Amino acid sequence: MSFALTVKEEVISHTFDDNLGQAFLAGFIKYNGDFIWGSGTEKLKLTSISNKIARSIFGLCKKMFDGHIEISVSQTQTLKQNKTYQITLIGKISEFLRELNIWNENNTKIVEFKPLKQEKNKDELIKLKRAYMAGVFVSVGSVNSPETTNYHLELQFKDEESALYIIKLMNKYGFDFKILKRNDKLFICYIKKAIMVSDFLKFIDAYQAVMNFENERIMRDVSNNVNRVNNIDISNEKKTLSAGLKQIDQISKIQANLATKRLSEKAAYLCDLRIQNPNASYADLTELMNEFGYEITKSGVSNLFKIIEKLSLEFNN
Repeated sequence: MSFALTVKEEVISHTFDDNLGQAFLAGFIKYNGDFIWGSGTEKLKLTSISNKIARSIFGLCKKMFDGHIEISVSQTQTLKQNKTYQITLIGKISEFLRELNIWNENNTKIVEFKPLKQEKNKDELIKLKRAYMAGVFVSVGSVNSPETTNYHLELQFKDEESALYIIKLMNKYGFDFKILKRNDKLFICYIKKAIMVSDFLKFIDAYQAVMNFENERIMRDVSNNVNRVNNIDISNEKKTLSAGLKQIDQISKIQANLATKRLSEKAAYLCDLRIQNPNASYADLTELMNEFGYEITKSGVSNLFKIIEKLSLEFNN
């Protein structure tokens, strides 16, 4: 299984409440759905090469679509014999698409993301946008394996308007998406910096993928520098890196859920230090804390990380 498909299956495995589920489905259907009109009946075809994704999309549609749903499987005759799972919605499709704010009253696509209800709470609106972008990624996204040195994540669109809107939406959150026109048919939104790829995976709640991505990247960097470093204990270095990555993942969950304010000032500062110094030992962090006026021992640093870990567990899906 490719890394991109692994990411998509992790994203779709989350439990969505009704609002987040609608936002996710809007993002997925907008760029995956194929509207079919024939014999006086409206149909919407959705496809995926993943059984897990297909089953999850089927479950979301069953909750939100008031009509008939069919699911089928086709298989190519190539050596790989790939299967394609097809979900067909039959009934009042135009009405369903308008309910999801994918189509307007003239039955033309709405490019911008519009929550079903006017959400005034800024935190909740961010969550809806993250769910929407998760749906977009599962539909048209791709990301290179972290085992390669070519860091690359992209979203493919058939129209320039959609690509430009997604760039505008995501760059508001600190990303640096670029656009590329390919073969006069596709418009590619892409990022190449490793930190940007990692941050996007966090944005769509693919935390296990982030861990795998960062672990491969940092371990490779360590391996590339082994010959330049003398008298270094590689085993201890990797253990320190592994612990640092785990703590960065915990901190990312806390930050993504805007819960940093629940930590003490000292713990919040330790979070910043750990992100800036993923391979620092507890002794190094203790020294840095003391240098900046936070009196603490190595044991105190350990205790603060236990508090950080406990808080991050509240945001596990």
